Order: sequence, then C-alpha cells, then structure tokens
Amino acid sequence: MNPQPESGARWSEILTREYAAKLATLALAIWLHASNSMLTATTMPSAVEDIGGLNLISWTFALYLMGSIISGASVRLLVNKSGIRATMIRAAMVYAAGCVVCAMAPTMPVVLVGRVLQGLGGGGLVALVYISQDRFFPNRFVPKIVACISTVWMISAFSGPVIGGAFATLGIWRMAYWAFAFQAVLLMLAIRVLLAAESVDPDTRAERIPIVRLMFLAAAILLISMAGAEFNAVVSPLLIVMGCLSLVFFVFRDKTANSSRMLPLEATDLSHPIGNGILTTLLLCLCIMSFLVYGPFVLMKLYGLTPLTAGFVVMLETLAWGSAAIIFSGADPRNEPRLIRIGSAVVVAGLIGLAWVLPRGPIWAIMLVVIVSNGGFGMMWGFIIKRIIGAASAAEKDRAASLLPITQQTGFALGAAISGLIANSLGISEDMSAAGLRQVSFWLFAGFVPIALIGNITAWRFVAKST
Repeated sequence: MNPQPESGARWSEILTREYAAKLATLALAIWLHASNSMLTATTMPSAVEDIGGLNLISWTFALYLMGSIISGASVRLLVNKSGIRATMIRAAMVYAAGCVVCAMAPTMPVVLVGRVLQGLGGGGLVALVYISQDRFFPNRFVPKIVACISTVWMISAFSGPVIGGAFATLGIWRMAYWAFAFQAVLLMLAIRVLLAAESVDPDTRAERIPIVRLMFLAAAILLISMAGAEFNAVVSPLLIVMGCLSLVFFVFRDKTANSSRMLPLEATDLSHPIGNGILTTLLLCLCIMSFLVYGPFVLMKLYGLTPLTAGFVVMLETLAWGSAAIIFSGADPRNEPRLIRIGSAVVVAGLIGLAWVLPRGPIWAIMLVVIVSNGGFGMMWGFIIKRIIGAASAAEKDRAASLLPITQQTGFALGAAISGLIANSLGISEDMSAAGLRQVSFWLFAGFVPIALIGNITAWRFVAKST
C-alpha cells in the first residue's frame, strides 16, 4: 500500500546543530514521564509512613495512568489549537503543578490529585514526543529517534528507584517531587528556546475537546485498574468486561464523530496497515506485563532473592528493550519487515520460555529468557512506529502518532489487570506453597500465549500491508 521506506539515517545526520537540540528536548520530556513511576514506587512507602493512606497506594499508579492516557488521546486537538511548542509548555506546567501538589500534600487523597496532574502532564509530553518525531525529523530518522528514547527509558529504569530511594532514605521524600518540578521548569525553558513556534490552522483551532468521549476512556482505564487491584471471582472479570466495553464505546463514538476526532479513521480497519499495527501493539504490550507485576514476588519466594536483586532482574526487561532498539536502529530498511516478524515471534517464544523456566529455574536461565523476550520487542518497536506513522495520510499523521503511546499504555493496563486475575484466581498469597506458586508462575505466561499468537498474525498482516 505504501512505497518502500527511504534509506536509513546515520547518527551523523541526527547529531547536528539542526536536530541535536530538539532531540535533547524530547529526551528530557521522556525522562520526566519515564522516571516518574519508578520514583513513586520508592517514595510512596515513606509517604504512607508520614501521611497515611496505605489503602490508597495502588491508586497512585492507576490515576497517573488514567491521566496519562486521557491527555495522550486529546493532545492532538490541543496541538491543532496552539501548536506543539505551546502545548508542550503547558503539559510541562501541568506536570510541574502535579509534582508541587505531591510535595506539599498533607494527606494521601491530595497526593492522588497530584498524581492525576502528573499523569495529564506526563502523558501529554509522551504523546507530543511521538507527534514531534514526524514534525521535526524526517521519517527515516524514526528508528534512531526511538533508540534514543529507549536509552532514556533504560536510564530511567535504573535512576528512578535510586533517586526516589535516596530521598526516602534521607527522610525527605517530598524533595524528590520538588526536584522533578524543577526539572519540568527547565523543560519549559528548553522548549521556549530550542523549539520553533508553529502557525496554527484557523479551521482546526475551532475543534472542541470531546469531554464525553474522554470520560468513557477514563472509565475504561479506571475499571480495568480496579479489576486488577483486588480480586473477586465475580466482580473482577465483570470490571474488565465493563472496561473493555467502555473502551470500545470510546472508539466507536470517536470514529463516528463529526468533529474533534482523536483517532485515525483506520485505527480499527484491519484491511489497513494502521489498524493491524495498532492491534499488534495493543496485544503484544498486553502480553509482557506479567513479569513486571509478579516477577519480583516469584523470584523472592521461590529463589530467595532480595527485593533489590529481584528488582535488578526485572530491570533487565527495560535494558534488553532499549539495547535492542539501539542495536537494530541502523538496520537496512529492506530488513524491517523481517525484524518485525522475528521480533513478534520472539515475544511468543519468550512467554513460552518464562512459563517453563520461571517455575523451575535456574536464575541465569530466567534472566536469559527475559533479555531475549524483551529484546525481541525492542528490535521491532522503532520500525512499527515508523511504519504506522508512514502509513498515515498527511491529515491523519498527528492522530496516528498520538495514538501509539495511548495504545501502549492501554495494553500495559489491561495486561496488568489480566495477570492479576490469573494470579488471584489461582489463590496467590504470601504463604502459598512452592508447588502452588510454580503453578501460578506457569499460567502467568502460558495464559498469554494465545493472545501473543494473535499479535503475531496481526504483525505479519501489518508488514504485508505496509510494504
């Protein structure tokens, strides 16, 4: 359907005066979002000791995710009204405000307000980075831009817990949020200085923010998050079904909207590369959440690892993803279809491998499978992004770009909820026997294999229709 992609870019073309400053600005925007979850994970225990609210701690993540996805869905409309530079400054401002609210919060409910603001700002920044890839750089640069972004994610995976843990250990957990508020201010200054202002089309400026559709999207994320937060044999599956129905209703309402449409028309069209690419992203992101959610618990209970050591094993996911994205970013464009197909197959192999080795060990084999599985995702991720954006018409490019982080995070949310359903339905608990925990470990990954196989089919269709 689309012409063959241009030849790949060289680093010497990107790291020039014209592009390097823009790339650094986008990297800082990604850093603020990527490091936030890890930072929160290590500061919230200290916050609970200080202001209480242990029963609300899971919502510090769920509400951030909700705000992130909502802002990602609506950011294109804001760009049409104000341009990328002004919208990015406002997103950074909202993020900074959220950090300040968290830093000054006297109670946990106030922290939750701050987390929503952080999610709105951070999710907006990520979506704007995806849009900026197309606006500020040639399409052939995208794999290397994604490699840079993946590097930032890797650094965040290591640095976020260290930064948050350091402040928490010193008894000044609030200072962690002040530090990130300061960085958000620096980002605002960098955006104003380094990114050029854009002209705005008066016709698109009149588009309104679709509040009702965004409410259905928010309901979908909250319902899915609630399903995974506390298991009930009847209520949890019902919440997931209701969340999926809310998501479907959001997509349907958006597709039939006369104005202010947020998604590309081809988002649900499986005869088009965008529809197949989006579905591939959703399904495969959904399948890789089990190890992040339950990996540390299993490693500590079955193999006696410390929380710190188990955390480093889990970090191998991010390290493998980012390293593979960097290694394969310079691949010949003619090899992109092969890398996408191999990468999607490796994800399936990784699920099968983890279903086999996590219950049995040894640790080195678990680490190897984690690296290979997430390396498969990293090898294809940049090319999936490149081809989805490349397959969009000029009028749909911003919609296609902003849809990518929404799809990715929705897949993560749904995957976390389903992994919670699997684990809790099998009776996972602190005092579970080793035999029972091995059974849970098997099904946490084997249960996702059918979904990943469907993701492989859509990946092959995506490649076939985007060449």
